[in-house]
Amino acid sequence: MKQIPFKLIFGSLIVATSLVSCSSEEEPENVVEKEILDENSSFNTVFDGKIFSIPSPVQTAYLIKQLDLPFDEALLNKNSNVSKYVKEYNQALNLGIYGTDVGYASMYEQKDITMKYLASVEKLTSELGLDIAFDNAFLKRFEKNNGNKDSMLVIMSDAYRKSDNFLKQSNRKSTSALILTGGWIESIYFATKLNRQKQNPDVEKRIGEQKQSLNSIIDILTEYNDNNQNDLLIAEMTDLKVSFDKIEMNYHYSAPETDKDKKVTTFTHTLEIKIDAKILGEIESKIEAIRTNIIKG
Repeated sequence: MKQIPFKLIFGSLIVATSLVSCSSEEEPENVVEKEILDENSSFNTVFDGKIFSIPSPVQTAYLIKQLDLPFDEALLNKNSNVSKYVKEYNQALNLGIYGTDVGYASMYEQKDITMKYLASVEKLTSELGLDIAFDNAFLKRFEKNNGNKDSMLVIMSDAYRKSDNFLKQSNRKSTSALILTGGWIESIYFATKLNRQKQNPDVEKRIGEQKQSLNSIIDILTEYNDNNQNDLLIAEMTDLKVSFDKIEMNYHYSAPETDKDKKVTTFTHTLEIKIDAKILGEIESKIEAIRTNIIKG
């Protein structure tokens, strides 16, 4: 089994399969496992036997919150655009984008905006045939817990996990890959735009880590390229890779530590990322251009 590092910076909830699922209509307190709120925590998802290691979906959202910037609705894809997305290709990519927008609004406890954008998510999932996950029970459950961001992360994660499993079991992996890609693009877009407003080394490091993620995204877009529909997007992402390849990544490994009682050996390393303002500017410009092409429909 080939392992591919797939570190996403999801502020979105698209593939949040590591969050706890709750069956009750009203979520209990502390429903999210502790490691989910740890910015270094990750979970795994699988595409045809390839393991993708994905950080917790709230990582970048928490980093952005640390910038202490006000919520900016102008960053979101306009809610009115949803009616323009009539082809499955556009619906899937923009479902990823709107999912990220819901995550961003949720982290800032923007209740009205969150519900408005959730309606766009519900519309696209319905048109993609994903009503199994985003039904009336889901909407009522989400609305009842609106304002409790941890509970909303759990509810959205549960729905998206059901959707992702349904798409893979229905041999619609190309659609699943596009949803994943849309969420990744929107997350990078948020990170670059907000970091420009208030520079932060942790956010810049998170952006730099996407050098590895981008390779994996190009791989799955190429592998699940139905009727060559992804050709333009692959070309754009390949051009984006030219800028990401300028980022220097150096791993520094520490001596392994062994717990004799538990018979466990732990290997640790730190990652040094060198990314300057020019490279960040290139990435910001290119990701904005890619996003513009996606949201225009």
